[in-house]
Amino acid sequence: MGNGSGAASSVRAARALPRPTDERDQAAALRRRSRVPLRRPYGIGRKGFDELLAAQGGVCAVCDVPDPEHLDHDHRTGWVRGILCFNCNGGPGRFRDSPERLARAITYLRGTTWQRVLIHPGVYQMCSPTRGRPPSPRS
Repeated sequence: MGNGSGAASSVRAARALPRPTDERDQAAALRRRSRVPLRRPYGIGRKGFDELLAAQGGVCAVCDVPDPEHLDHDHRTGWVRGILCFNCNGGPGRFRDSPERLARAITYLRGTTWQRVLIHPGVYQMCSPTRGRPPSPRS
């Protein structure tokens, strides 16, 4: 018995699960994952988890990585949104679950990402929509 809440301990248990690499590992991961309590913190059982994962095609709802293991939920309401991989599960919380903040981050990335632009057949120049020219290789 730990001194933390049930939700925190179930999140720690879910994070500790290794990624399956072959059929034997996948079966073992499923057995371990089935022991992670979901009903208490999220109101969803193993059957609901498996149904949601099947509805997503067995992949992360954001990036399509197979066999995601993290149940994403709205931090204000507690409602389950989907099943995500480890990397995608951290994203919404980092943007405080705000679509507006995430949209601004996307706009920022699009405006600062260097892109190859064809200026002559076989000749490309690196350009950024808002940042001008790339630094000189000699500087």
